[in-house]
Amino acid sequence: MDNMKNQWQVILGIILVIFIAIFAIINVDSVEVNFLFAKANWPLVLVILGSVLVGCLIIFCLNIAKVRTANKQIKQLKAEKTELSRQLAAAEAMHSKKSTIDVKKTEAPIEPKKENPNL
Repeated sequence: MDNMKNQWQVILGIILVIFIAIFAIINVDSVEVNFLFAKANWPLVLVILGSVLVGCLIIFCLNIAKVRTANKQIKQLKAEKTELSRQLAAAEAMHSKKSTIDVKKTEAPIEPKKENPNL
């Protein structure tokens, strides 16, 4: 199921890249780009491709942050699982010791042998 999802993402990505490439190639006119402190005339194809590249870099960085957060949470959950497993093992060991002790207490006490006064 997960493999199929990845295939559809790749296919959709390829279609999107083809669409952007065709759109960029059609728009080759020169445009004025304002950088707040300077102005420049660039071909529209470079502006489009540059914008797509910057968008991809932003998404990539956000995904890296998301993966790191997920990995940190996985590490924390594994540590909690280990601690809980240790506590469970200790509780089971205590329970088995109590059961053994309880069984011994419920048995009839052994009375000491009385010496025969007739001897």
